[in-house]
Amino acid sequence: MTNGLTGIVAGQTSISSTNNGHLIYAGYPIEQLAKMQPNFETTMFLLWHLRLPQETELTELQQQLTHNMVLPANYLALLKQICREPEAPMSQLRTAVSLLEIISPADLTAEAIQAKVLIVITAIIRLHRGQSILTPLAKADYATNLLYLVTGKRPQPRQQLIENQVLLVHADHEFNASTFTARVTASTATDTYSCLTAAIAALKGPLHGGANEKVGLMLEELTTNKRPPVLYLKEKLKQGEKIMGFGHRIYKKSDPREKLLKKYAKELAQQTNHLDWYQTSIEIERYMWAQKHLIPNVDFYSATIYHCLGFKADEFTLLFAASRCAGWLAHIKEQRQQATLIRPSSEYIGPRHLQMMTYEANQQAK
Repeated sequence: MTNGLTGIVAGQTSISSTNNGHLIYAGYPIEQLAKMQPNFETTMFLLWHLRLPQETELTELQQQLTHNMVLPANYLALLKQICREPEAPMSQLRTAVSLLEIISPADLTAEAIQAKVLIVITAIIRLHRGQSILTPLAKADYATNLLYLVTGKRPQPRQQLIENQVLLVHADHEFNASTFTARVTASTATDTYSCLTAAIAALKGPLHGGANEKVGLMLEELTTNKRPPVLYLKEKLKQGEKIMGFGHRIYKKSDPREKLLKKYAKELAQQTNHLDWYQTSIEIERYMWAQKHLIPNVDFYSATIYHCLGFKADEFTLLFAASRCAGWLAHIKEQRQQATLIRPSSEYIGPRHLQMMTYEANQQAK
C-alpha cells in the first residue's frame, strides 16, 4: 500500500501532465507557453478548450470576464459581514464562494465564475486593509485587473507581464490535492460552486496552497529581525519542523515552475528594494539542498514575487486560488463529461474481534 496514493493513477485527463518532471498544459510545455508571454486569458482558454484561442476568441473572453467582475449589493453586504475579522482569509473565501451559488445561481459559465472569484478575492483583500472595493478597468486583462483591484493603481507593463507569468505557472497541476478534491466533488453531479468550495478548502492547507503563506512569514521574520538563515534552519530542523516551500511529491530534481519564478523574484526584488528577501531565499535554498537534498517548489519564490508586488503573507494563498480556479473549472468540466462517480476502495487494517475471525474462517471453509 503506497502512502498518500503515491504513484497510483486515479484517472485520465487531457488538461495537464507532470510526467518525467515536465509540466504540460494541453500538450504545451510550460516553458514554451512562458516564452509566448501570454496573458492569463490565453491560459484559461487553453485549459478549458484544449487549444490556443484565436484573436477574436481571446478578445471575447476578456470582455466576458470584465463584464462579470461585478457583485450584487446584497452579496457585498454579506461579504462585509464575513470579512469583519482580518484572520482566516482563505476560510472567508471558501464561505464567500459557497454563497455565490445562492446569490447568483445563473452564473454557471466558466468565464462568469472565474470573474466572480477574482472580484471576491480582491474584495476580501481590500476589506481586510480597510479600503473600499474597486470597480475593474474596462479594457484590461485579468492580471492587470487583479493588481489594480487590490492596489488601485494600474501596474507597469513589466509588472503586468510578471503577474501573467505567475498566474500561468499556478493555473493547473494535474491531480493535485485541491484539483482531485474538485473532481471527486464534481463526480457526484453537484453544482460548480460546491466543487470550488471543496477545492478551496483543500488549497487552504499548509501542505498544499497554504505553503506560500508560511514561506512569506518565514522570510518576513528572517529579514525583519535580520536573523541568519542557516541558524534559523538548523533550529527548525532540529525540532523536527517542516520548512515550507521545499520538496515535492513529483519533482525530485527541479520544479519547472520554480525555475521560471526565480528569475522574476530577483528582478522584482532589485526593482523594489527587497533584495534582502531574494538573497535570504538563495541562502535557504543552498542550505536545504546541502543538508536535505530538497529542491524549492512553486511556493518558494512566488512568496518573494507577491511580497515585491505589495501583498501580505496571508494574502498569498488567495492569489494562488485566483489562478488555480481556471484549472479547477477545466477539471470539473472534464470530470462531468466522464460521468463517473469517483469511489475508491480501502484496505481495512482495524481490529478484528473473535466473532469476526470466526465468521471469516467459516466463509473460507465454505
